[in-house]
Amino acid sequence: MLLPATTNVASNALPDSWRSSLWLAWPICILLAIPVLVMELRTRHGMPAGHTSPPVTVVPNGDAQLWNIPAPAKEFSNRRAEFRRIGTILMRGSGRALLLCGMGGVGKTQLALAYAHRQRSSVSLGWWIPAGSRTSAISALAELGRLLNLTSATAESTAKEVVGLLSERAGWLLIFDDARIGEDLLDLVPVTSGGQVLITSRNPQFDRLAETLLLQVFPQEEASRFLRNRAGDTDQDSSAKLAARLGGLPLALEQAGAYCRDSGIGLRDYLQRYDSSRARLLRHGSGLNRVSVEATLELSFDWVARRDTAAIQLLRVLSVMAPTEVPRGLPAMNPSALPRALARACADVVGLDQTIATLLQASLLTSATAEHIRVHQLISDVLRDRITADGNRGLRWLRVLQAKVVPGRDPSSSWSVARWVNAALALLWAGAQVDERHPDGWRRASILLPHAEKVWTYLTNGAATSRGRELVLAAQLFGELGIRLFRSGDYAVAEELCRRAWRIGQGKLSDADPRLLRMTDCLAQVTHGLGNLGEARDLYEQILPVYRRAFGEDHPDTIQTMNNLGGVLMEQEEHLPQARHLYEQVVSTRLRTLGKRDNETLIAMNNLGKACRRLGDLSTAHTLAAETVRLGGELLGEEHPDNLVRMNNLAEVLRARGDLEDARALHQKVLALRREVLGEAHPANLVSMNNLARVMRLLGDTTPALHLYEESLRLARQVVGESHPSFTAAENGVRECLGDQHRMDGGE
Repeated sequence: MLLPATTNVASNALPDSWRSSLWLAWPICILLAIPVLVMELRTRHGMPAGHTSPPVTVVPNGDAQLWNIPAPAKEFSNRRAEFRRIGTILMRGSGRALLLCGMGGVGKTQLALAYAHRQRSSVSLGWWIPAGSRTSAISALAELGRLLNLTSATAESTAKEVVGLLSERAGWLLIFDDARIGEDLLDLVPVTSGGQVLITSRNPQFDRLAETLLLQVFPQEEASRFLRNRAGDTDQDSSAKLAARLGGLPLALEQAGAYCRDSGIGLRDYLQRYDSSRARLLRHGSGLNRVSVEATLELSFDWVARRDTAAIQLLRVLSVMAPTEVPRGLPAMNPSALPRALARACADVVGLDQTIATLLQASLLTSATAEHIRVHQLISDVLRDRITADGNRGLRWLRVLQAKVVPGRDPSSSWSVARWVNAALALLWAGAQVDERHPDGWRRASILLPHAEKVWTYLTNGAATSRGRELVLAAQLFGELGIRLFRSGDYAVAEELCRRAWRIGQGKLSDADPRLLRMTDCLAQVTHGLGNLGEARDLYEQILPVYRRAFGEDHPDTIQTMNNLGGVLMEQEEHLPQARHLYEQVVSTRLRTLGKRDNETLIAMNNLGKACRRLGDLSTAHTLAAETVRLGGELLGEEHPDNLVRMNNLAEVLRARGDLEDARALHQKVLALRREVLGEAHPANLVSMNNLARVMRLLGDTTPALHLYEESLRLARQVVGESHPSFTAAENGVRECLGDQHRMDGGE
């Protein structure tokens, strides 16, 4: 638009009818020139040094060495393991190139330069080839051809002559830097065991041309040491904290160290500045011709945005989550919360795979497996700062309008951080809807918790404007995660989450709101599990009348609350008859509404059996226990956690009837299965250990019983604390076993 307009004005070629308005022509041209100039300056500002061909020089070494490879940075960190792997791969003579790939700023180019520096004395030719496009690669090879006295009609034919010549020779090294796609280098990479070819790229998909070496960020200890050496500061605590904030990314570490050295401040001072002015510091380079972290990553962002709108949208959602594993299928669990392009990509698994593949090609995902994907912390920080800047920039209404009317424009590019946070919250809520009684739900909860905490931080610290609806949804999420972590055995975290959810709900919802009732129920279950029977009973008795009044006696939530209240009453001797009465009501309703072959019915029947056992009705207790174990095994499988509870109850009925050998065998089986299914440190193991030890003591095996009680005591102190009933039971068991031993030894 600018070129013809300026040409027509300068040559006075405008129509005669326009002459009265000719005074507008030059201002219009100037206005058109401004965005062109701005775009050019931004492009040059964001262009890494590697994108510009280094000066072509011929450096004599002996008689005929050609060399234009720049020297590595003086502060390069010695990657010993990577050097060994490069040497192993290139020296085995496969004839294939080696691809150094990884996220922007991970040190691919510097590693290639350092390797070339080490190899310089052993090769006769070393050539640096900017490979950002096929044209630039051809141009660099053609320049090498000129120095080798190879001339042809075109630059491409000269480049191919160079490739053919090198394929027949030995003792040379080529570095193709910052290649984008493998197709750009087809026919330009010599295939021979006589020379060495290194390719650096953010894209790992160069299988046709090269073997791949994926560069990772520095481990914590190495990153801390690099910071101290670069900054000249021995503060280990600050270096460790800063290394963690920067995620071990070499470019960010170098930039921080150089800033400290150049400005005369320490790592502790830089850490404080980073916390308050992160975006400004990440825009700051680290010396002459060194690109900033922000500019390096924004090149990848822009490439992805041009190539696949859904991919950059997925990255924006991930940027407001924690830098840990995210379930791969999470975006597909609630597409309605996502912008249109990403929602369409998530409509089927292949579309989501293609979106993830685009991010992998740009190395914007640090890992991707069949189960999880993960984004580096700095990628999230820079992209989130970019979203914040866009959200705070003036004339935001103009960008929104542009997104709606300009073809191909991504409408979500004008979304604020708050809107992305809300989208992430909706995804997490959908992802948490996994069976709370199944280990898969427990594992999912532990994965989602860091992301829920991150989203909560945005909702409460002012980074994202939140309304009551978002706060309530976050509270619901914490409650659901808490109850699943409780069932997995993480009692302390579960209590904190459920109490937080309940407090938020109390401040935002009415007493009869089903969401608050659910939060109260979750907290009551956790407090019951922790042995706080009084609080648990108060909570259940608080919500049971509301359920009855609002939903009726037969509603599933009413019945479930009655069942849970019965569990609390059953552990208080004076309330056992009341517990049995409640359980009889629950079983009757469950049988009528769900039938016998339903897990909720079996849970109620098992609880009724426990109440009967404690009241001495062993015949009814045995009938119920045996029936629930049989049906539970058929319905869920023997190893399901709920069925292990029923097997434990059957073993206790056998003990109460005096069938001690059968009780011991069944308790041993339950304990072994619980350790296998739930893990060694699950609180449910304490119940089995105490029950088994009691049976062993009754059989006269006092010493083994004592050892098992002592093991239970140690585990109880570790996982539930000394106020828990399981700790008290183990402590009493130890005392009784010691008393038995004392009496057997003839003591008073």
